[in-house]
Amino acid sequence: MMYLDEEIIESRRDEAPMPFERMEQREAGGFLMKILATLPPRQQEVIQLRFQNNLSYQEIAEITKTTANSVGVLIHTALKTLRQKYAEASKDFLPFEPRTT
Repeated sequence: MMYLDEEIIESRRDEAPMPFERMEQREAGGFLMKILATLPPRQQEVIQLRFQNNLSYQEIAEITKTTANSVGVLIHTALKTLRQKYAEASKDFLPFEPRTT
């Protein structure tokens, strides 16, 4: 037996996200931005140029007046730090599961 709410959720799998999914995405994005703000300014800059502006390491190196290798190291270090901080902070999160019964 399938309940009405469960039927709605199942029928929308391939459609636009449900409201709770959009809310989770917004909250996760805001949470990630807070963690990103804890990085040193240089790391924030290269992360933004790489992932928001979709620039190559060489393009970022020209903008930041450094080498592509240095850009790679900055991005690697920043991502490693972000992963660690996210893992530490998110271990207390409770996943949202819509009620189906």
